[in-house]
This record gives sequence, structure tokens and C-alpha cells, in this order.
Amino acid sequence: MTAAVHAPHKAWIDEADLSLDDFRAQVPRTAAPADYPLASDVRSNVPVYSPATGCAADRRAPLSAVILAPADGSGVVVFEGAVDTDVVEPASEAFVAIIDAHRAAGDHFGKPAANDRIWKAAQKLALHAPQVFADYYANDAIATVSQAWLGRRHQATSPVNVVNPGGNRQVPHRDYHLGFVPDEHLASYPAHLHRTSQALTLQGAVAHCDMPAESGPTMPSGSRE
Repeated sequence: MTAAVHAPHKAWIDEADLSLDDFRAQVPRTAAPADYPLASDVRSNVPVYSPATGCAADRRAPLSAVILAPADGSGVVVFEGAVDTDVVEPASEAFVAIIDAHRAAGDHFGKPAANDRIWKAAQKLALHAPQVFADYYANDAIATVSQAWLGRRHQATSPVNVVNPGGNRQVPHRDYHLGFVPDEHLASYPAHLHRTSQALTLQGAVAHCDMPAESGPTMPSGSRE
């Protein structure tokens, strides 16, 4: 991204265009509450919204507010209390049952029993517990964030990732379209595709338990994401 921003006129991004110093200069920027007038709070430079933000009659205002953070601001927004406990707990129970049923098969992205994942979790939850599925995914806050970044006809995928105590954290990577390929393959894509790719997907997480900052989203703390 740094290279693409600083060299928009170039057709290709070369290693010489990459600047760690430019990246470091962007990281310590401070988010001002005035930049996010609909946010209920700004914590650690991250705007925090209430679920009601996504339920406004005029959705254009909250959509615009949410767009600002990933486009030009903190890169992340938080909707606090977006999923009620009486929705999360039945979903957690269902996901645990699905994991127990599939644990013997192992995980093709990790060593057996190190971590637990459910691929195509939305489909599997719908088949396992249809009402829980309907309650879990009928969420205005998730819909607001998704529509803000991806438009009205976005599609959702939903994995479950459990990092068990002693399990290894994930290798840093990008999940959007130019992600899991060697650097030389990335360099074969023109610069405009690097800029476009970031706008084609959006990643979010629902915390199913208390997750202190020390845990991170995939640290080996036993947290359930």
C-alpha cells in the first residue's frame, strides 16, 4: 500500500518503491474524536461505535462514517456489543459441537489438535442449528460495515478459528486477493490491481469470549475468535 500510494503513476511496483520508513511514519498517527463524530469513543486510535449506529433510518451517514476508518484512518472499527450474549452463547455451543465432530480429521492448515477451525462455518451452522444460524447472522452492525465497504450485494464467508493454549499463532498474511503467493508473483500484478484488491474484501471478527489486548486475535491464549 505504501508503494502504491507514493507511486500511483507507475504501472508496476518494484522492491525499490517499498519504504519501511514511510510505513513507520504512518503508524503513529493519532485518531481524533472529531474525525469520527458518530463514534461513541476512540480507544487506542480505533473508533468504537454502538450497534444503534447501524440501525439509523438514514443509513448513508453511518455508512460514510464507517468507510473513513479503513479507507484513510485507523484501518479498523469496533462495534461494541453488536452481538447479544443470548445469541453468542448458543452459537458457541453449536460451534463446539461441530468442532468435536470434525476434530479427528485434523486441520490442513495446522498440526492435528494444535488449533481448531471450522471452514464454511455459516453453512455448517445452518445445517446443525438453523435457528441459531438465523439469529447469529441477522445482525445490523455486521450488515452496516459490510455494506459500507463492499456495497449492497456483498457475499459473506464465515470461518471459526480457535487458538488453543500452546498453539502457534498464524503466520502474518493478507487474506484479500493478492495474498498467499510469493513476492515475485505479487510483483507480476500491475500497481492498480494492488490498490484495487484491498477494496474487494473486508475481514471482521466476533469475539465469543473476553479477549484482552494481550491475546491478539490469533495469539496462543485459548481465545475463541
